[in-house]
Amino acid sequence: MNDSQDIKKTLEEKILSKRQQIEFEKTNLDLTTEFSPENRENPEVMEEAKNYNDPAESVVETDEVKSLKNAEKDLNDLIKQLEELKNR
Repeated sequence: MNDSQDIKKTLEEKILSKRQQIEFEKTNLDLTTEFSPENRENPEVMEEAKNYNDPAESVVETDEVKSLKNAEKDLNDLIKQLEELKNR
């Protein structure tokens, strides 16, 4: 294999790995949101209704959201690198 093919293969492997990481993190965020105590409140009770329609970010720790966003940015960067390599 030549250098270009090695780089392409490495980028493709990193992209696959990053996609799996993102899917895993999204699943964890979804489960955290779905099963959080805040989402099991009874909306008919006035005091508990305050949090009923809160966005998922209020339930999920911001570090988890930041990690997911960073992983998505990394994936986009890897895809861009692969496209640039293919266009050479």
